[in-house]
Amino acid sequence: MKGRIALILVVCAAWGCGGSLKEQRREGVANFDAAKASFDRGNYLDAIPDFKAFIEQFPGTDRTDDALYYLGESYIHEKDYALASAQFDRLLRDFPTSPFQADALFELARCDDLQSRPAPLDQTETERALTRYNQFADQYPSHARITEARARIQALRDRLAEKRLRTARLYFKLRQDAAAAIYLRRLLSDYPDSKWTAEASLLLAKVLARQGKKVEAVQTLKKLIASGPDGELRRKADEALRSLQASEAPR
Repeated sequence: MKGRIALILVVCAAWGCGGSLKEQRREGVANFDAAKASFDRGNYLDAIPDFKAFIEQFPGTDRTDDALYYLGESYIHEKDYALASAQFDRLLRDFPTSPFQADALFELARCDDLQSRPAPLDQTETERALTRYNQFADQYPSHARITEARARIQALRDRLAEKRLRTARLYFKLRQDAAAAIYLRRLLSDYPDSKWTAEASLLLAKVLARQGKKVEAVQTLKKLIASGPDGELRRKADEALRSLQASEAPR
């Protein structure tokens, strides 16, 4: 047993217990051109220590912002998004006139995006990525990556809308209709263009009907049907509307 533990400690020490073996073994050389050549070849673990050494030795040159940007990109390729974020954040903060400003802001948003979680989980990174993508879209509407940014904005908005819908479903299941209605109304107000709005409207109509607010439930269903939902949602909306209207008809 002791021999096995000793072997683990030796392996751990060799790997640095927190970084790759290759990066831990090699000292960086403060040579931007060599670092960039490694980057261009896709040798990111070679590029990283050299970019770091260059930034440390030359913190304020006209190539430091370049080094920060490519260091951040290298970390992205190695899936170390937290360290990548730190480089882009420093570039944005310390080099406000850098030609890499726009791309650094986009990549900072992308780092948050890549760390974001599915709708059932915490959405802190999603919200931060959305804020930064929106900032990018506002500041650089003609940038080459604006289409990609807008697509990610829509995808992240859909995820936040889904989060609210899931919460509303839970409250509905627990028969906490007031809370369910709050989440559904907020979803419809904040994310009217989301792919989840039709389903949210249908659930809101069910909540309202169960609360005895049948007139408002009917109005909600009619508005939903007028919006042209497809397939199963349309069938369910029609069925719910017929049921409500039948219950209101004089006997």
